[in-house]
Amino acid sequence: EHHSHEPYNSMMVNHTHTHMSVPKHTTSTWCFFSISRGLSTTLAASSMSPSSCSFRSYSYQGLSFMKKPHIGFVGLGAMGLPMLVNILKHHNGGGAGAGGQVQSSSSGAAGGGNNAHVTAFDSSDVAQKKVHATCQGLGLDVRNFTFASSLNQVVRTSDVVITMLPSPESCKAVYDEMLNNEDVKTSLFIDCSTNDPNTARQIADKVNQAKLAPTSNAILEASNPVYVDAPVSGGVTAAAAGTLTFMLGADSEIAAKAAKPVLSTMGSRIITVGNTVGAGCAAKLCNNLVLAVSMAGVSEALALGERLGLRADELSDVINASSGRCWSSDTYNPAPGVQRDANSGELAGVPSNLAYDGGFALRLMLKDIRLANEVAEDGSLPMAHVAEKLYEHTASIVGENKDFSSVFDVVYGGAGVKE
Repeated sequence: EHHSHEPYNSMMVNHTHTHMSVPKHTTSTWCFFSISRGLSTTLAASSMSPSSCSFRSYSYQGLSFMKKPHIGFVGLGAMGLPMLVNILKHHNGGGAGAGGQVQSSSSGAAGGGNNAHVTAFDSSDVAQKKVHATCQGLGLDVRNFTFASSLNQVVRTSDVVITMLPSPESCKAVYDEMLNNEDVKTSLFIDCSTNDPNTARQIADKVNQAKLAPTSNAILEASNPVYVDAPVSGGVTAAAAGTLTFMLGADSEIAAKAAKPVLSTMGSRIITVGNTVGAGCAAKLCNNLVLAVSMAGVSEALALGERLGLRADELSDVINASSGRCWSSDTYNPAPGVQRDANSGELAGVPSNLAYDGGFALRLMLKDIRLANEVAEDGSLPMAHVAEKLYEHTASIVGENKDFSSVFDVVYGGAGVKE
C-alpha cells in the first residue's frame, strides 16, 4: 500500500499538524525558523523581541539549531563503523564538536550521560572493541563517546539518531524497540539503510506518531519526531574516506535541511530526491540494479577477453578509455591484480585483490536485487531477474559474505592478472 505524507505547512512540523511551541527568552540575540512554504530560514537580529523567536541558535555545519545536537548511531557493521568513525573525526577536528572532546564509557553511563556528544549501539559484542580499536589506530580522542547498553539509552540521550541496518526486518525491529519508550528525546531519525520504499514509509508513520519526552531538547520544535531515509552509495571505501553519496528522501524541506549537516560529516554529496519519505530508498534500489548488472557485464567481458588472449588489465584500460567505462571497471574492477592505486601504482585494496573478502557482501547485493524485483511486482525487470540468478549461484559456491564481484571468478571463471 502506498502511504502518502502531507508536506509541512507553515509553522507545522509533522504530517499530523502539530504546532510548534514558541519558548520565551529574554536575552538580546535571537534566532528562529520561518517554515512557511516548507522552507527553513534562519533569521538573526540583535534587538528582536522575545515574542518573535522560537529558540536560540547553535550553528552546526552552517545550519542553526537550538542546541548542539547529540548524535546517536545504531548499526556498526562494515558500513556503519567507518561512518561513525567519520562523525568522531568531525568532533575531533572542530566543527560541531569543537571544544568538546569525546568520552568513552563501556557501560554507556560513566562520565558520559547527557554530556556526551556521540552515543552508539550495536547488538554485536565485538562492535565496541572494533570502534575503540579503530579510533585508537587513528589517534582519535574518544572521551565524549558513549557506547550504549541498549537502544532505549540511545533515544533517551540523542537529538539525532542515525541507523545503518542490514535489512527491512532489522530496521522495523530496531525502530519498534526505540519507539516503545516513554522517554524518547530524539527529534530526528535518519535511516541510511537500504529498504524498499514502503518499509521506509511504514517506519516514518510510526516515528511521526511517537511522542517526544517533555524534557526533550529537540533540534526541531515539535511534539513528534521526524524520519528521513538517506541510503548511501560508494561502498566501504567511500564510507572510510567520508565521501559517501546520500540519496535523501524527506516529507519536507525543513526535515531535509535538518538532516544535511549531519550527513555531511560522513559524505561528500547529498542528493535530495522526490518529495517524500521512501524516495531515497527508491533511488538506491535503482542505482544498485545498475550496479548489479554492470558488474556482471564487466565480469563477462573481461572473461571473454581472457579467452581471446587479452590480459584483464590491458582490456580494462581499453574499457576505461572507451564507452564501456563504469564504476565496476575503473574503481572496483572484479579481476584480481587489475585495480591499482592511482597515486602509488600499488594494488588497491578492493575485494578482487583480497580474495573477494570485505566490500559489498553477496547477501546484501541479493537483498537489494530482490527488493527491486519485489517492488516491480509485475516481473518487468528481466535483467534484474538474471542478475539475481547469477549472484545466487555465486553465493551458493563461495558463501554469501564474499564480495559480489566474485561473480567474475565463480560464474565466468576469470583469472585476472598474476604477476
